[in-house]
Parts: sequence; C-alpha cells; structure tokens
Amino acid sequence: MISSKYDWQFATNFTDEKFLKKAKKAGLEPAAASLLYQRGVQTEEALQEFLEPSLDQLHNPYDLHDMERAVERIRSAIENYEQILIYGDYDADGMTSASIVKEALEQLGAECQVYLPNRFTDGYGPNSSVYKYFIENQGISLIITVDNGVAGLEAIELAQSLGVDVIVTDHHSMPEELPDAYAIVHPEHSGADYPFKHLAGCGVAFKLATALLEEVQVELLDLVAIGTIADMVSLTGENRILVKYGLSVLKNTQRVGLQELFKIAGIQ
Repeated sequence: MISSKYDWQFATNFTDEKFLKKAKKAGLEPAAASLLYQRGVQTEEALQEFLEPSLDQLHNPYDLHDMERAVERIRSAIENYEQILIYGDYDADGMTSASIVKEALEQLGAECQVYLPNRFTDGYGPNSSVYKYFIENQGISLIITVDNGVAGLEAIELAQSLGVDVIVTDHHSMPEELPDAYAIVHPEHSGADYPFKHLAGCGVAFKLATALLEEVQVELLDLVAIGTIADMVSLTGENRILVKYGLSVLKNTQRVGLQELFKIAGIQ
C-alpha cells in the first residue's frame, strides 16, 4: 500500500447531473467528468469534440493573418527559382517547424536552405549578421522565419532594406511594435480573428504547409506532435487534434532520425 502525507479533498461543486450522465456514457469517471466541466467542457458537443477530435475540425489556414499574402509570395519565389532561407529556432518546436516548412517547399520544387541558430552565438530570433551573410553570400531573396520573428525588428528591417522579403511565422507574444515584414502569420495577430490562439510554432508552420499544398498534410503530423508537446502549449482545440493524429503517425514514422531516437529511449 502506498501511504501519503496528504489528505486529498476533491472539489464538490459539480452538480450538472445531465452532463455527468453523458460523460459516464462516454466512459469517463465522475472525477474526470468534473475536471472537464470545471475547465469549460460543459456541453455534449464540447465533450464529443474533446474526446473524439477530428481533422475535419481544423480551421481554414487562410483565416490566419497574411496567409494568402505569404502563400502567393512563396509560390512566386518557387516559380522564379529564387533562393529561400528557412530561419528556425534551436528548440524542439523550432526544429520541427523548420522541417515541416522545408518538406512542404521541397514538394513544390523549391530551392531552399535551413538555418538553425546557435543559442550562444546567434541568440534567439532573427540575427542581422546571419541574415546579411545568407543574402550576400548565398543569394537568398526570401526568408521565412519559423517559431520566431515577431520581435526581430532590426534584422528584418535590414533584410527588407536589401531587397529581401521576410515572411514571419510565429506564435510568441505579440510585441507593441511589429517588424515591417512582407507578411506576418500569427494566430494572435489583431488583423485577423483566428479562432484558436494557442498554436505552437510548428502548428503555424503546419498551417502554412497546408495552405501551400492545398490539403491537410497528415504525414507531417508526427513533427507537429513533437513540437506541440515539447513547447507545452495548451492541449485543447486544434492542438489536441494535431497531437492525437500526430501520435498515431509517430508510431509508424519512416523518419530514420526518429526511429533511432526510439531505439535510444527504449520505446517500442
């Protein structure tokens, strides 16, 4: 028997018997039903969406601010054989975001490179010296940020002044002053009322990939699941849908790197 020095007291303010009955029918214990109810899942429809998330519930990616503008610019770059740089981040969300956008662009025949900044030498977010190097030495004419960018005023201003457009895809807190980027794709942008505000960076990247390829890219959801869980965003709404299906894709992933990580971690 496991003893505990704590005397747990469960909340007793759950009185919606109708909801409890529906939750019980769905296989939930009263404590779980109570917790869901207290967290805002209070109708039969909401309960079903929470317990049985579907890809059909995902929102239109074009509801995100500047998505149409971003897609048109990327397609133009591909058609004109422009060199594209995907500028990521050094955490799990940033790396999966970069991978998602790179795979989507390559499916469209794009010529692109990925740069993951060094935490200690490059710092977080857009770096002016890195931007300048790629523009002057690699012929980059379009930069797409993933999981960063809304705070990169100086670097983005430099790129734009050099004739290089920057498309920002990000999910971090919106600063008072936004960079003068070609496009800013962000779920919290006041210029668009996107229905779900809590996407991780990889979720925003996935939305861009979906818009570019004109359909939900299920095969990318293993990466979305990793980035979303690792970034500790709310596992509700779209995030819950993306993670549920992403974990299923992850079980059968063909990515050699992930398969090796499974072996090292002892995961079957």
